Amino acid sequence: MSESTPIQIHVLSEIRKEHEQDKDTIEVHTTGERFLKGNNVYLRYDEEHELGSVKTTVKIGPEEIMIMRSGAVAMKQRFIQGQKTVTDYATPFGKLQLEINTNSLTIDKTELEDRLVILYDLQIDENEKHVHKLIMTYKEDKK
Repeated sequence: MSESTPIQIHVLSEIRKEHEQDKDTIEVHTTGERFLKGNNVYLRYDEEHELGSVKTTVKIGPEEIMIMRSGAVAMKQRFIQGQKTVTDYATPFGKLQLEINTNSLTIDKTELEDRLVILYDLQIDENEKHVHKLIMTYKEDKK
């Protein structure tokens, strides 16, 4: 495993129900670390959730992005462009099954920052489908 680099990370998530225009926005600004392992880039950071503290690890690979959360909630979301994946979302109140259909994955790298954009549909159990846009921007923390 390579040495980690401190990063500043900004996560913006826009969520709306499939046939509605109103959207909910969740935004997180935090610090974390970036490291390389094989062909994959890993981002690791902590975030506060309404249920408590959550450790988040993002694995960015050539064909797949995985977001792993542990702590107050536990899940492994897999994003593979054009494919459906299924995961369990575990909370202290029980588990839900999530079906994810990844519409697009984009990674933009610049000198200043890297940006990851994932557009996906999320179906919770048999309930209504939600349309998600996840934008994750990260750059070296030069404190």
